Amino acid sequence: MEIKAQLTKPYTEDDRLAFIVEQNHEKNYLIEDTENALLAWGYTQEEIAEQEKEIRLDELKKQLEELDKKRVRAICEPSMKTETQSWLEYYNEQVAQIRQVMAEL
Repeated sequence: MEIKAQLTKPYTEDDRLAFIVEQNHEKNYLIEDTENALLAWGYTQEEIAEQEKEIRLDELKKQLEELDKKRVRAICEPSMKTETQSWLEYYNEQVAQIRQVMAEL
């Protein structure tokens, strides 16, 4: 985290409240009250990118879990997805695509 904004003492109560509203309520920064100032702490671009990557990986893992259930069912499925492709092959291709996306992240 890094300091995104600072309100140096002395300041009025109105200044303090306005700073908190703008930095915390609107921008979602963490406010720290020190002896000399109010500090607004926020995530760096790298931290935000890492958080977004983790969210995306979690989404992909959930998709893999759903596909795993479908693949188990497809083992017993007598019908074909197409004339040349079984349901299991179809789901395996989808799993491979998701794993490739995960590897690229």
